[in-house]
Amino acid sequence: MFLVDSIIDIQDMARGAVLLGTGGGGDPYVGELFVRAQIKLGNFPRIVASEDIDDDAFVLSIAAMGAPTVVIEHLVSDSTLLRLLARAEEHFGRRVDALISAEIGGANSMFPLALSAITGLPVLDADGIGRAVPHLEMTTFSINGCKATPAILMDDSGNEVIVQAVDDKTAEELCRVVTGAMGAMALGAFYPMSGRQAKEIAVQRTLTQTLDIGRAIRTAREQSRDIFASLIQVLEERDGRKAAILFDGKIVDVTHETRDGWHWGRATMRSLTDAGDEFTVDIQNEFTVARHNGRTAAIVPDLITILDRETGEPMTGEMLSYGQRVKVLGYAADAMLRLPNSLEVIGPRAFGIDEDFVSLEELVA
Repeated sequence: MFLVDSIIDIQDMARGAVLLGTGGGGDPYVGELFVRAQIKLGNFPRIVASEDIDDDAFVLSIAAMGAPTVVIEHLVSDSTLLRLLARAEEHFGRRVDALISAEIGGANSMFPLALSAITGLPVLDADGIGRAVPHLEMTTFSINGCKATPAILMDDSGNEVIVQAVDDKTAEELCRVVTGAMGAMALGAFYPMSGRQAKEIAVQRTLTQTLDIGRAIRTAREQSRDIFASLIQVLEERDGRKAAILFDGKIVDVTHETRDGWHWGRATMRSLTDAGDEFTVDIQNEFTVARHNGRTAAIVPDLITILDRETGEPMTGEMLSYGQRVKVLGYAADAMLRLPNSLEVIGPRAFGIDEDFVSLEELVA
């Protein structure tokens, strides 16, 4: 167990969450500001390892749902967070023992920390995907039989909706409609589970991974070391998962569209030394597929991240604009995401990409 009692640590965690967010998940900056304010007041988020809770503990995921372009415009409301927790405990008829992130990427890494800071509830060092994804059913929780519903959705105006769905794909569709009616931004309680389930089906040690990633980028920059070499070393030290720089260049075109509650787009880059060397990254909230001169360079569920080539700061899809000089990073997904049953839910075809999954290790060999 450890307390997040340093503003530098929460800034590092937010930076790491943007990287694992693979362009989506919402910018965690607003959530970071809330947690920083709580730390100044002496209210510290508490993080515990999954193995430290009882098997019969009641664990709940707190997450925002909506278009990232809208989520960034909303401040975190402590009253809404507390209302959501109270309503969840009333609905399920028991006290929540621990919180868990539905996804570790982007803003949803911050909401459980924010609620932990103001209540003292522990947050598990784990999440449901090890990155960010655009659909509710795209989690190791759902894939392994832990349903997203009953789910409670709330907005800051006091509206609330309880969703009970026959399956999580239907839950995604229903919650998306509700979220749209709430202004394309809602806060929700999802995936009620036991402590035993959290130990068995969550991707572990991901909150501490955000801290390690953010710290590696910051300290390398402060010490004038190679930021990307330091970052790749930290990433590959975790379970031996492959990480590699896929492209180094400049954004020459980028499209953005908010449609059906998602952020859609494409970033096109060219080499700084060869105008004929082109690289593209497609966006559906997250970066889904990268292609180098038309050839696939990385594809979901493996992680694709775009970083500023000078500072190493990872970017969300909404941050991308013409003229930025960037590097594109590929990072192998957690092994659970590459299993055949997982690929049916979070593989390329689930995103409408007419390709089979090929691992980063094969693509960069």
